[in-house]
Amino acid sequence: MKSSSMVAKKVSRVIGLIEGNTPGPTVVAFGGIHGNEPSGVEALQRVIENLQPKSHLFEGRFLALRGNLSALNKNVRYIDEDMNRIWFSSIIEKIRRTPKSELQSNERREIKEVLHLLDDFLTTDSSHPTIFADLHSFSADGGMFAITARKSAHINLFSKLHVPLIFGIEKTLRGTALRYYQDRGCVTFALEGGQHTNQITVKNNTAAMLAMLDEVGCLDTSDLPAFQEHEEYLAQQNKQLPLQVELVYQHMIEPGDDFKMRPNFQNFQAVSKGQWLATDNSGKIEAECDGYLLMPLYQKQGNDGFFIARGNESG
Repeated sequence: MKSSSMVAKKVSRVIGLIEGNTPGPTVVAFGGIHGNEPSGVEALQRVIENLQPKSHLFEGRFLALRGNLSALNKNVRYIDEDMNRIWFSSIIEKIRRTPKSELQSNERREIKEVLHLLDDFLTTDSSHPTIFADLHSFSADGGMFAITARKSAHINLFSKLHVPLIFGIEKTLRGTALRYYQDRGCVTFALEGGQHTNQITVKNNTAAMLAMLDEVGCLDTSDLPAFQEHEEYLAQQNKQLPLQVELVYQHMIEPGDDFKMRPNFQNFQAVSKGQWLATDNSGKIEAECDGYLLMPLYQKQGNDGFFIARGNESG
């Protein structure tokens, strides 16, 4: 790993920086943009630890960052506003123009620090792809998945990772960093590795990130035989899950709803139209259609109660 003033100045935010000796892709990965999701940070720490002894074999550059430092310290999703719902061009440009001391929310101050790093790091070199990865977890139990756009560049890359792909969520979740950098030409995906506090979530996100770095061309796994274990692990872990599904329903929570998910639902659980899923102050909330239940909400912060997706293929 090369020394870098970027790492020295931003040690609390930068998890690690790998710079290869030969040109290649530029990869940025976030962990902890939601502060109650520290497994993404731990996964990226493990990725960096795996890469450091072999950094001379790395092609391109890889930067791993912590997202919402203040929220991570308090183990809450956010302090003032959701850091992953305000990445609108108008807001981001206002954050760029405004001195940090004049920004009115913790999350906008955090984003300003992130932009300072990424504006210098992200490349416009069209001969190699720029990848933006955002590592997450969720409050229910159940299987992992990745969120990406239905674009050929995204599908060709991420369909080889043995991780279920969800299409459509990236359009309904407004103001995400994922969408912001997608609109600026990056190949983007979010990894939802599993339940917040389950150690298997760290393993899932670690394996998927290493597999992605291999697939995009940063690594040659013939020189790194231990990485083969990660690919085999992902294939085994997700063999019963659909390969690709499309979002068909999103339940939004509005202020004052008093939303409560019924207990013990899991990610990727099959549900039927009319099945009782949750309650709010208007009564029962039933499934609008058959499909797979995604990310049922079992935490206080957050505006997405659950999603339903449909797909036919299994791994």
